[in-house]
Amino acid sequence: MKELFIGEMIKRKRKELGLTQEQLCEGICEPSTISRIESGRQVPAKNKLDALLQRLGLPGERYYALMSKDEMELSNLKEKIISCNVYHNSIEGLQHLEKLEKLATEDDHLLRQFILRSKIILGQLEGDKVRLYTFEEKKELLLQAIRLTVPNFDIEEINENLYTVDEIKIINQIALNYSNAGQDKIAIDIYYQLLKYMKKHIMNLAESSKLAILITYNYSRSLYSEKRYREAMEIANQGLEISIQSRYSGYIGGLLSVLGHTFYEEGMMEDSKKYFYQSYYMYVIMQDKDNIELAAKNLKDFFGIDILS
Repeated sequence: MKELFIGEMIKRKRKELGLTQEQLCEGICEPSTISRIESGRQVPAKNKLDALLQRLGLPGERYYALMSKDEMELSNLKEKIISCNVYHNSIEGLQHLEKLEKLATEDDHLLRQFILRSKIILGQLEGDKVRLYTFEEKKELLLQAIRLTVPNFDIEEINENLYTVDEIKIINQIALNYSNAGQDKIAIDIYYQLLKYMKKHIMNLAESSKLAILITYNYSRSLYSEKRYREAMEIANQGLEISIQSRYSGYIGGLLSVLGHTFYEEGMMEDSKKYFYQSYYMYVIMQDKDNIELAAKNLKDFFGIDILS
């Protein structure tokens, strides 16, 4: 049976990593559940299977799991919420999130974790308006979210645990929250640990390239804020290299902009101008109106070039 094959793969990889069943399934399911999955006596729910495989660094898209009607409903709601996050449609997103909360059981830590992470992005309704959470509120909610599945999580010892893709996204949010509050030194340390973990454990997963690019972009910006320009160049170039290899363009404009700023601060004007131009045209190709204006402003402020005239 296919389920037995999945169980065998999980057991083999778990033992290869020197993990007990308790260590692997912490926050995801009970040890008795993982025992039944490994022996082929239980078909795992898709969200739990995905989380277990991600912690092990195994690509989940190669495996099969049945999705029940309830799981399909939850999955559809999550997709709608993610779409609202991307397009900054907070009110509609919060409406979907309210429906999802009603379906979430107390012991479904993965779903509750998703709900907390989405709340932080969407904000909360006060009357008919949306209020964004403060730094301290986000900090508390993010730690609450990660500790649902990683109870001993410590930002100074990130590499002591194994993580799912969603857990890595939360850790990135923790770092970004510090950066947005002007605490870039803390953010830099988190990004450093996170990239180190990803290179060791999950760079073979389908989502890992996009995650690595996002993290390098945020990391390079924090390094720039701390005037660590050479390091910012190195990390931004890593992000560009991964973007090209994976054919993902999502953060190329931002990474090019970071390079434009860092080369300028290092007195390398022709390189700086080149990267600012490339950033501008990347945003034009992507039809990103807000960033087109920002990239044009960079060219005008730094080099007196009015590209929009």
